[in-house]
Amino acid sequence: MSEDRLSRIEDKLDKLSDAVVSLARMEERMITLFKRMDNYEEDQKLVWEKIRRLTEVTTARGHALRFAERIWWIVFTGAVGAAFIYFRTNI
Repeated sequence: MSEDRLSRIEDKLDKLSDAVVSLARMEERMITLFKRMDNYEEDQKLVWEKIRRLTEVTTARGHALRFAERIWWIVFTGAVGAAFIYFRTNI
């Protein structure tokens, strides 16, 4: 084999080794990105679960407040009615 041919083969092998190293680096970056995406998915699931629980709590509190408000108006109306009856009979 000639010296020129050996030189070209060595150059091609160097380029192949550079390409393999480059592919390995890219694979590591992709693995890192996939892990990061998995972490984002887990975080998103946790956030959605918190939102779901907050929605349930808010809905339950809304029903309780609505009930308490109705009780308040019933008691207030009864008190006003009793006050009118009291003042009407005493005057």
